[in-house]
Amino acid sequence: MHIGIQLHAPIGYELLERNTAYHFLRSDSTSNQVMLVYFAAINLKRSIKKSKGNSLKHKPTVIFMDRARFERGLAEQLIVRREIQEELPIWFDGMTIEKLRSYSADSKKANLNHQERIDTMLSHIWPLVEKLDEVLNCSSPDAIINAHARACSPPQHETRLRTAFYAYICFGFDKLALHYPINKIGRWDRMSRNRKFGRPSIARGPHHGYGSNDHEMIKKIIEGYRQYAGPGKHMAQIYRQTILNIFGCKTGVNSNGLKEFIHPGGKPFPTYHQFRYRVDQAVPLLTRQIHKYGQARVRNRLQASQGRYSEAVGNNMEKTEADAYSCSEVVKGYLEGSHLPKLWVVRIRCLASRLLTGIGFSLKGEAASAYRMALFCQAIDKVKFCKLFGLEIEPNEWPSKGGSPHAIHDRGPGSTNGADTDESGFRPVIKEIAPTYSGQSKASIESSHPRDVQLEGAPAYIETSMSFVQLGVREIVKTVAANHAIDISDSLGNDALIAGVLPTPIHLWNYLDGLGRTYATPMTFEQAVRAYLTPIEVTVRNDGVYFKAQRFSSEALRLSGILQQSHDSGRFSIKAYMLDVCVRHLWVETASGLVEIDAMLSIRGNDDPLYISVLELEQLEKIRRKNNSTVQSHRLAVAASAQERFKAQTGLELEQGVLKNGRPKRGGKNSLEEQREVIPYLRAIGGKN
Repeated sequence: MHIGIQLHAPIGYELLERNTAYHFLRSDSTSNQVMLVYFAAINLKRSIKKSKGNSLKHKPTVIFMDRARFERGLAEQLIVRREIQEELPIWFDGMTIEKLRSYSADSKKANLNHQERIDTMLSHIWPLVEKLDEVLNCSSPDAIINAHARACSPPQHETRLRTAFYAYICFGFDKLALHYPINKIGRWDRMSRNRKFGRPSIARGPHHGYGSNDHEMIKKIIEGYRQYAGPGKHMAQIYRQTILNIFGCKTGVNSNGLKEFIHPGGKPFPTYHQFRYRVDQAVPLLTRQIHKYGQARVRNRLQASQGRYSEAVGNNMEKTEADAYSCSEVVKGYLEGSHLPKLWVVRIRCLASRLLTGIGFSLKGEAASAYRMALFCQAIDKVKFCKLFGLEIEPNEWPSKGGSPHAIHDRGPGSTNGADTDESGFRPVIKEIAPTYSGQSKASIESSHPRDVQLEGAPAYIETSMSFVQLGVREIVKTVAANHAIDISDSLGNDALIAGVLPTPIHLWNYLDGLGRTYATPMTFEQAVRAYLTPIEVTVRNDGVYFKAQRFSSEALRLSGILQQSHDSGRFSIKAYMLDVCVRHLWVETASGLVEIDAMLSIRGNDDPLYISVLELEQLEKIRRKNNSTVQSHRLAVAASAQERFKAQTGLELEQGVLKNGRPKRGGKNSLEEQREVIPYLRAIGGKN
């Protein structure tokens, strides 16, 4: 127990009343008395000119109890400590010190003036505080305080000084206990007053216009706001519509030749500022902002942060976010004067470690196949994935492997069934879809996208000589680099800092993974191929597998026996899987399982041209068909030209043989005799038979 602690008697006790807060001041062993004080409410009648009614005030009342009876009341729980210990005197009606300080901060100029008044009052009561023991140990402390009030220069009001002294010592010797009560300033009921309040009109006189303290007027104001408020509507527009349509006003011209609103029946209507004031009272600011700007803008720009998404996770792969962006470069096509569509990149990010765990690609816009490729990348070993694009990395450069049970997408292709596997066992347990046009709902992945500088002026574009696969390799390299370079200082907890974890995604991933904090679900490479890659039909011939005129083969394919089967029974089609943007490899279903096959060159050379996308493969097929069509007439013309040249030289037709029945008589007696005579002339002298 300490000076100022607030006690009460729940059912009353001797001179103590229930529902009254008593402040403990002193327990004197000499006089065997306990001193308590409470602040009693009194009504002070003021003159009508200065007051709007009776003003409720408080004055301190000191009481004494026998020490033994007081201690018995404590022991029998007849006197108990109040559960809620108010921080400020009773006239603040439960206001906290923090709220009082916030009020003072809102009005710095007024606070400065009142701070001087507080310091003045504190200087008056300070001599009493310095001799506190002497004041509290006497039989009549009020007499000492009153005498001190009269002796002050200038003399002070006795009751006011006593109130300040007891409030100061009962509430922790805090200067804010001397603050004037601001909790009811301006909160008295004005609705019963039939007059205009507020700032007087400078141009038209202080009593010009009508008061808005009328229930019917307020009802019409709120009705007008709710009816005419909407996206992009300014308060001035809403006010005009309400004044004209709800209040029934018209426009007229005043004595100065200026237009103004008038009511044909002389009924009251609000000014713009009155209208705005009543709307602000009835409709919260956040609601008004949503009406005007929309939920997305309010959330993105006008609202403070609601916290971090990473606060909801503590394990690798517990939640992931996926989103797509497009590369700014335009790829040249193989056909003359053509450009290929932009390359779209989908990346998946782990919310806990901020590691980019998967990457996928698509052409002609954001596609579900890109999300499946990113899931394929996320599920398998990254060394194997990069090797499919001809890129070599070390295992520790990108260590993530496995799927996530909770995936977050936007309302694009990533949210469709086409972005998921048909295998129910590998689908996420929770698939969360962010609201439309709400980037903050998946802020982690949105913030990781590369940003291009927006050029002004005439339209321009960036053309690149790289292929789609080369662009994809570039994005993979950037992703690997980002995992080692992104600053995630705000994501490291105290335990990670103590463990010496560096603020990069790769280090935090390794730290959490080493502690077993992971939700990653395992998947074999064959399962990932069947689950996420695009299924296609390919043709099997005796020399390999063909897809869009490109031949594929491998030693495993030859050992599977399907090439021999094609040789024996003719070509046939089988199911295969491909990476849409890179068809360097395919995976075909055989009786012995999934077999990986490689694109083959027609002649020995560099295999870089084999790293090619489906779209580029289609363009090459068009070029091949065009060349075949062009050369077809060329071949006929070449044959005719040879026939004309032979006839010009010999006078004979190039093809003039005569078809006869039977066999040629090369083995007859006459034929053999002629051969013996002719051959010596056809061979050089000394030639062998």
